[in-house]
Amino acid sequence: MPDFAIVNLAAGQSLTMAPLGALYVVAALEEAGYSVAFRDYALERGPDIYRTARIADFLDRTDSPILGISCFSSMLPHALAASRRVRAARPDIKIVLGGPGPSAIAKDLMQRFPEIDFVVFGEGEETAIELAAALLTGSPALSSIQGLVWRGDDGTVVQNPARQRRKQLDEIRFPAYELSDLSAYGVVGVVYARGCPYQCTYCDVVSMWKRLNVARTLENVLTELKWLEQEYGLRHVAFVDDLFTVDRARTIEFCRAYERLRLGLTWGCTTRIDRVDDSLIAAMASAGCNYVFYGVESGSAKILARVNKIIPFDKTIAAVKSSVRARMYVHTPLMWGFPFEDLSDFNDTLLFGRYLEHSGANVFYTMATPLPATVLYEEYQDRLVFDPEIYSTIVAPGGSSSLDDVTDLIRSLPRLFPGFYHFADGGVPEKVTIGRSMGLNLSDIRISNLAARERRRES
Repeated sequence: MPDFAIVNLAAGQSLTMAPLGALYVVAALEEAGYSVAFRDYALERGPDIYRTARIADFLDRTDSPILGISCFSSMLPHALAASRRVRAARPDIKIVLGGPGPSAIAKDLMQRFPEIDFVVFGEGEETAIELAAALLTGSPALSSIQGLVWRGDDGTVVQNPARQRRKQLDEIRFPAYELSDLSAYGVVGVVYARGCPYQCTYCDVVSMWKRLNVARTLENVLTELKWLEQEYGLRHVAFVDDLFTVDRARTIEFCRAYERLRLGLTWGCTTRIDRVDDSLIAAMASAGCNYVFYGVESGSAKILARVNKIIPFDKTIAAVKSSVRARMYVHTPLMWGFPFEDLSDFNDTLLFGRYLEHSGANVFYTMATPLPATVLYEEYQDRLVFDPEIYSTIVAPGGSSSLDDVTDLIRSLPRLFPGFYHFADGGVPEKVTIGRSMGLNLSDIRISNLAARERRRES
């Protein structure tokens, strides 16, 4: 019987990424001497993958005394609904939630859902080790474990102090890929650094990392890349840093060292327009970078100022064209539906999207989402609308029945699940109609039923 069972609870992605966060925690627990069973729900297929009964059955396929569930906001209501069933079937099991989804609302979540015993918030490796020790050996005391929310004997929910950010990421063991089949995934991620120093008002990264960027050493990163190529035969990896080029000198050093190493891996990354230039882009391309994701966000200067991301449009176009010339696949998301976005701002964004496409970028549109713990959510939390037919695929992939089992749960607890809502003042239905009239597929939101309603009205 394993000491700890960990499940990555994700579903519906068209390109499944190996679950880095969960596998880092698994590796840490194994290194500390605990036996761990790991399973990934993201690899499940079928029309019923969002059904609570199926998820509960998947979670309950273990005889471990501790069940850890790692999830993003997209699957949090499903995780909670399924946990109720697991608890009913196994009253003595300890259920632990972790990951970006529960972290920002850990205490509120515990107060609402008595079937959850613990929530790990923030970086989870050290917290998971101490929690395993506390549950399996009786020491340390739960009250001493940083980064943990727990329930006392009288039912009182206690949130311990946050754990200090790890400064020595090289000490973290590589993800436990030996417990997974990497060939089953579309892409494998690599972490060079954790954290972003910026404060974009729509982004929930700030609440997780507190604006502190902490990097691994170059040698440690190169060792992992060699390991992934030689041990697992990988040919491409994605750096999942929130801002890969935050340190220009570090990026140049990596590119030069990577070229000298002569690995066969290509790679991609996410960064900001104002953190690249022509020579840096050329160095990245020469070192094997063939994909870059630039968070452009809007074609309106007013909107960019309002979300605290002021980047001149000419600089955006220059970076996109430079990257395209370097034969990179360039992704540029554009957000719409902000509560302070009028139709003029929206049209500016659509036109800028057209120009980006003309410049060689691959544009996709994403509806502004009120994620927990963001400045935008805190300002507009009383002006949100829930419609199960309109929500961002940033939060959920949007299958035709994906919310059927949790609609009432989401509707009843907007403070826990705001990512499934949209801004009441964002003019969303009208903007969907405008985008469609221009031949644009604002496919980021699930609008199949909305479109059907429009067709019925037209007929």
